[in-house]
Amino acid sequence: MNLLPPVVKQVSSALLLICLSFFTTLAQNKYPVKMPTHPRVLVTVKDIPALKERIQHPDFASLMRAYKEQKEYATDGVSANGEPDEHIRQKIESLAFDYLLNSSAAKEAGLAAVQLIQIYLPSITKTKGYHQNAHTYDAVFTAALVYDWCYDLLDTATKTKLIAQMKNTSCLAEYCIFKNTPKQYLNGHYGEYAPSVFLAMGLAIYDEQQDVFDFAYQEQVERFAPTRNPWYASGAHHQGSQYIHVRYGNELLQAFLLDKLGISPYKREISTVAFRELYANIPQATDMDGMPEGDCHNNITMGNHYMAFVPIAATLSKNPFLQGYAQMSLEKLSEIPTRAFLFYNPLLSAAPFDSLPLSRFFSSPSGLMIARTKWDIDKKGKPSDAMVVLMNMREYNAKNHVHLDVGHFGIYYKGHLALDAGIYQGKDPNNEWGKLNYVNYYARTVAHNSLLILDPNEPTPYEGSNIKATSRDGGQFSFKNRAFDSIQEMFAADKSAEILAHEISKGMSPDYTYLMGDMTRAYNVPRNVAVYPAKADTVRRSFVFLNLHNPQVPGALIVLDKVVSTNDSFQKKWVLHSQNEPTVSNGSISLESTEAGRNGKLVNEVLLPQFGNRQIEKIGGEGKEYWVDGKNWGTVTQQDAGRWRIELSPKTAAKSDNFLNVIQVMDAAPSPKTLPVAKAFSTEGNYVAITIDNRIVAQHLRLCTNAAPITFTIGDKKKVYHALVTDLKTGKWKVYGKQIVTVAKDAGTAYFDTKGGMVKMEWVGE
Repeated sequence: MNLLPPVVKQVSSALLLICLSFFTTLAQNKYPVKMPTHPRVLVTVKDIPALKERIQHPDFASLMRAYKEQKEYATDGVSANGEPDEHIRQKIESLAFDYLLNSSAAKEAGLAAVQLIQIYLPSITKTKGYHQNAHTYDAVFTAALVYDWCYDLLDTATKTKLIAQMKNTSCLAEYCIFKNTPKQYLNGHYGEYAPSVFLAMGLAIYDEQQDVFDFAYQEQVERFAPTRNPWYASGAHHQGSQYIHVRYGNELLQAFLLDKLGISPYKREISTVAFRELYANIPQATDMDGMPEGDCHNNITMGNHYMAFVPIAATLSKNPFLQGYAQMSLEKLSEIPTRAFLFYNPLLSAAPFDSLPLSRFFSSPSGLMIARTKWDIDKKGKPSDAMVVLMNMREYNAKNHVHLDVGHFGIYYKGHLALDAGIYQGKDPNNEWGKLNYVNYYARTVAHNSLLILDPNEPTPYEGSNIKATSRDGGQFSFKNRAFDSIQEMFAADKSAEILAHEISKGMSPDYTYLMGDMTRAYNVPRNVAVYPAKADTVRRSFVFLNLHNPQVPGALIVLDKVVSTNDSFQKKWVLHSQNEPTVSNGSISLESTEAGRNGKLVNEVLLPQFGNRQIEKIGGEGKEYWVDGKNWGTVTQQDAGRWRIELSPKTAAKSDNFLNVIQVMDAAPSPKTLPVAKAFSTEGNYVAITIDNRIVAQHLRLCTNAAPITFTIGDKKKVYHALVTDLKTGKWKVYGKQIVTVAKDAGTAYFDTKGGMVKMEWVGE
């Protein structure tokens, strides 16, 4: 619920209000509930009896071992090198938790926690670097827990000393509560640890000093919540697949802190974002983890809060599927077992994933679709037949850690096959955020399985911070160089793409998953970059993922594109990335992932452009892994980072072209035969249909709404097919000799059974 006025859009005004809010006493009774007594940071008095019982639950067995080991760690509380020391912090927090559970029997532990935290905080003097910064904030968070959980052990002098130490130590990190450090509320590091720490500290010291909580709560209500809540409705996060851990994790932590008091300004949909991680989970234990989108760290975790968001989301929502996922994720919380005891409730009901549909749509302002053929998320590093496909039609680009990757697709099957190429951090010093590799390759469209339209004279996109891109890849553009401060600013910049249709067929294991959108605006130079003529008239892409329910070939992805440039000399390219060198033969592209126990193979059948009007180029190998505009931008240092790409282009220059590709996956060894694929054009010339296995898929070549009759002939007349026809006008369509089918507005599809041969359809009204 929104308790205070909406977010202030102008940065100067925002900073002024922040300053005023901190140094001015706010009106009394500003919170809808009375501040409870201690404890109130993550836990309240009424929680403690149940907490004593539930920590004995078998789900906590490994965390209890970690907790006991941390409590027994020998230390005098002094950091030996001036850097944050996690072993010391863990020791202090475990002692405070011991006292929280049993104040009468564990008084000695509580006193030790109070003594050690006063020694530890001033011993931290070095906070240079991302991880030191994060651990410094965590030290202050632990201090807030000690202050709150051991409150009745503190005398006035100790309270005063601890408050000063918490403030001083927090100011060693990136954002100091007493300084007007420039802040962003949609992006940037301020959306990570700092607000969580300010809230925890403010809650802990509220009886002595209210101004810290007043400031932190106003930040939540007036700025963070209004700029985040609109994203939660999509079920995805605005910062891609890896920053969900540190940024969304802290967003949930802040909601959890305030929910304990009944004053959270966040919508309940905040918990649904955890499904983005669940659906993208893959049964692979090494290198690139999950289905990447935006900046990814190749299984590099970010601080102690890695995966903590899952049990928090489960507890806040009481969703049985998230509870099941939280149960699986507990082992990853060994760095913060005391908090895990509070975040995770083992008494909540969990549901098997088999009762959760295998496909999920993440709506605007996102626009992702993820489809699976199996769950198997409990098979990390073990054999699994799960195929996972990510389809990206993100409507809004929030910048910061988001790439120019609209239209990208990723495919996993026994290894990453269709890759989101590159890595966020590598051994190469130029392979980091905002560096040469990032602005010229990694964050650019060329590093993704999307489309390129190359105007050789187009401006280079703005990316990074101090380093500007110098390469031209023919890809997409940013609508703003600096990351957006708020979601209102992002909305004002407008969409970079638009979802035109989407549908997931019925059932837990849907036959098809469909997503189609328009990406035209992303390819034209926005006015903030330069006043420059448009290179694209139309750029549309559709994804049809077919779950074939076939143990040999579990699924197929059909990708159809309509690309119209403003100049027929602008070369159009369809891009596919792989780790290993692909093989090209008669319009078929095959590639494998077989290192370190992987056993996946991808075969892509090129159906459009037509055979005589296509050229397929392989780019990659040593010295050309990140090749763009005549230069290699950095080096590859990890598996799943991509070393090769295919660029498919029409030979004949034209303004308008279609690309149609049918992608199958299977085992690399022994490798079964691919399923035969055939195509046919409609009699009217406006539709293209394909057959694969027992499926027919027919789509409009312009990827636009059609009300005209459709007739096509395809398939075996003796065989029954499941037929999917897309791009249809809303209403009733007659399938001649068969049935009447109803087409829904947001989908534009008809799905019916028919024998092969002639299929004829006609719109018959609303």
